[in-house]
Amino acid sequence: MSLGFKIYSFLNGRLVGRDPLGNSYYTDKNNTFKRWVFYAKGFGPESLPTYYHNWLHQTSDNSPFLKSHDKEQLESMVKKRVLKHVNTKNKISKGYSAWQPK
Repeated sequence: MSLGFKIYSFLNGRLVGRDPLGNSYYTDKNNTFKRWVFYAKGFGPESLPTYYHNWLHQTSDNSPFLKSHDKEQLESMVKKRVLKHVNTKNKISKGYSAWQPK
């Protein structure tokens, strides 16, 4: 994340909320259709939960930040998804040897 983008977010953005992983979601103060995310340390686009991804890309009008009763369920889903992704990477890399030219 560049320093300029952080300054822009501080001056022009409004923090809408955070997901269970720590990703921070912003909207523009003047245009609520402009949305962006600051990823938590160690996470990237693949870590976005579906609700938040849909809100970020405006494919859903439902705000995930208003659903406090679903927070525990969402946290468990996100943790399972991240762990599954990590475990899948480890399984794929086992027993694989890259081709080396002679």
